Amino acid sequence: MAVLLNCSSRSNRAAEQRARLWELLRERGFVAEVLCAEKGPQLGELARRVARGPYDLVVAAGGDGTVNTVASAIAGTEKTMGVLPLGTVNHFAKHLGIPLTLEGAVRTLVEGRRVRVDVGEVNGRAFVNNSTLGIYPGIVRGREALRKRRGLNKWVALALATASGIQRHERVHLRLVLDGQEIELETPFVFVANNDFKLGDVDIGRQRPPCSGELGVCVAHAESRLSTVKLIASAVAGRIHKSTDFSILRTTALRVEAPHRRLYVAADGEVLRMATPLCYRVRPLALRVVAPLSSELNAGSRRREDPSRRIAALGG
Repeated sequence: MAVLLNCSSRSNRAAEQRARLWELLRERGFVAEVLCAEKGPQLGELARRVARGPYDLVVAAGGDGTVNTVASAIAGTEKTMGVLPLGTVNHFAKHLGIPLTLEGAVRTLVEGRRVRVDVGEVNGRAFVNNSTLGIYPGIVRGREALRKRRGLNKWVALALATASGIQRHERVHLRLVLDGQEIELETPFVFVANNDFKLGDVDIGRQRPPCSGELGVCVAHAESRLSTVKLIASAVAGRIHKSTDFSILRTTALRVEAPHRRLYVAADGEVLRMATPLCYRVRPLALRVVAPLSSELNAGSRRREDPSRRIAALGG
């Protein structure tokens, strides 16, 4: 087993987590290589190297960005991904039902079962949760700039960046091509869901998750700054499904055309600058992951039990 630990923390937390992780794995009888890397190109290169190695189980120890990096490297292979949720939001771990404590997550690696889940893709870049364009990538970039420049807490920086994004009220002109339809619109954001309709802990859709092989496409129609504020407030309050400024579509593939040569796109919270058009697709059941035995997943119809039974067999 290889464990990829996101060591981009500015404190001693990463070193403490690494020591505790070694202790818990030894207690469970695992022989593991714990590899530490900074988030970004260093972690991506490490994940690709591990994917080419002899490991049966590759564990993402970090937040959703770390999960995305590991999933991108091993999707479509016979390797299995484990998750140790050490990030802030841990959306994918919550989706799988993985305990958010380190002890509980390590226990899941031993006692859990292998299941297969879909992987979304935009211009060849994988995502396991969602991808967003419009106002949200700008908010993420603003949040990270504030954290770097002023050393702010992540949630404080997010609130300030969101207020700034709403103040600018930037809308993007897009043409969406999906399942034979063409939709032309100006919108503050488009949200493409791979598993459910949550952006972090905010439930955007409150509808059934996409089925296996589907993407859920959420489109905001807010035409003014006030409409955008109301839409975000409805999402936070869990009432966005009642809004007339919001619609949800389902598709097997999506093409997004724009007048700009490049757009900022968020994939599992990581912001990338991508060439247009943006081509979204689903890779059905392309990723094998370890889930708790009792987990039904939020999207039961997307889950398929792997015939190799329990992951505990990897421990010898």
